[in-house]
Amino acid sequence: PRGTAPRAPRRATADVESCLRDQFPEFAALAFQNEELWKGLKDDAGYTVLAPNGDAFANLDDKVRNQLQDPRNGEVVEQLGAFHVISDPVTAEQLYESSGVVTVGGRIEVGRSVVGGFFGVGGKEDGGVTINGAKIVSSREFGECVVHEMDGFCSPSTLFRYLDQLRLPGTS
Repeated sequence: PRGTAPRAPRRATADVESCLRDQFPEFAALAFQNEELWKGLKDDAGYTVLAPNGDAFANLDDKVRNQLQDPRNGEVVEQLGAFHVISDPVTAEQLYESSGVVTVGGRIEVGRSVVGGFFGVGGKEDGGVTINGAKIVSSREFGECVVHEMDGFCSPSTLFRYLDQLRLPGTS
């Protein structure tokens, strides 16, 4: 309407950060360590976050959870976070139609989730999406930005091998 001040554009990144802190605190604590990653993301162009939920962290053994919090593993934690961010907005439907996606950390496989069967044989697709084995549980959109709740980690499992690699022998 005439005479009405234009609405200020919504700060999608602030909403995404708030969502991650409130709903995915374990992931937020790790992901926000990589400041360069977040500086490179733009509200107007949009981006996607693949946020492992609390169950994903609970399924890690205690040793790995402790290693992720150790500042000596900061470089690995930054890389782990980078595998959970896509520089473009990507919906679950778009991921469903793809065979892979390029994250800030590198390319990872996208598949379709299957129910039933034995060791993945003979099961039926259920319309869900898996990213490197982790299933999308739900999705939220904030402007041009998308947050997908994941039931596991999207980063390559080999990345966890590098935790504690920089420690000197004989140190704890």
